[in-house]
Amino acid sequence: MKYLIINADDFGYCPKRNAAIIDLFRAGRITSTSLLVNGLFAHEACQLSNTYRIPMGLHLNLTEGKPVTIDLSLVHTLVNDKNLFHGKLGLRNALEKGHINIKHIEHEIYSQLRLFQTLSGQIPQHIDSHQHIHVHPNIVNQVCKISNEFGVKRIRAPVDEIISHTLDEMNSFYTKIVNQTLSSFEIFDKYSLKYPSYFIGMAIMGKNMTLDSLKISIEANKNKMTASNTVCEFMCHPGFPSDPCNGGCSFEGPDDFSQSHERQHEYDLLSSNEFSKLLNSYNIELCLYNKIDK
Repeated sequence: MKYLIINADDFGYCPKRNAAIIDLFRAGRITSTSLLVNGLFAHEACQLSNTYRIPMGLHLNLTEGKPVTIDLSLVHTLVNDKNLFHGKLGLRNALEKGHINIKHIEHEIYSQLRLFQTLSGQIPQHIDSHQHIHVHPNIVNQVCKISNEFGVKRIRAPVDEIISHTLDEMNSFYTKIVNQTLSSFEIFDKYSLKYPSYFIGMAIMGKNMTLDSLKISIEANKNKMTASNTVCEFMCHPGFPSDPCNGGCSFEGPDDFSQSHERQHEYDLLSSNEFSKLLNSYNIELCLYNKIDK
């Protein structure tokens, strides 16, 4: 393996998430983060980003919490009777049934990119999404087209080589994400969006992130990564457990995973000397998303 992006998702979700991500960046254990602009602490996250110069992408969110579009009549098919997004599976089901107006999707993408610029004073270094919604076949073209308009040049490509090793109830969902991503490459290329050649992290989130599982992920990609400028992205979700009433993307507060110790588990592993030694044993060099431009 040559170069590795280590990107921490969900910046802006809560103060404890923000603190953990900044800790890891300052320690040199992650290289970048992705901002949830509808996170209740997105403004705090951008202040921290400006202070510590952490590179940020947009973590496009169409599934959790409240839209950032102020006039909800402009995106009303995206929300339920509580004016909240339909959820990870709810949005996908609604798309399949034809209940979502794609113009509403486009409007919310525009709104989130504009808010990112307003909060941070910059364009995202890349775009990815909450629960990988950006590769959904009904959405990916809109994501790429609008990202291109804003000058975003890079996008996440979540094709995890070891999904088959994750034998839990989420495996079929992850497999679908991989297949949708493979079908998205043509659209990424159409809009000249660059993406890392390889990806790890979907199969090793939370308690599934161990030194052994990381080694399996690296080994699954190592022999394919022969070019001198090959880049892999490692997606992670580190944090300290959220306070039940402080964070999230709406009045409903943080979700169960955010409050669990699985976030702390990821933080502890990324902070460990053993993790650093593992990367060194494979001669891995950390890099930013702009490495894929070269």
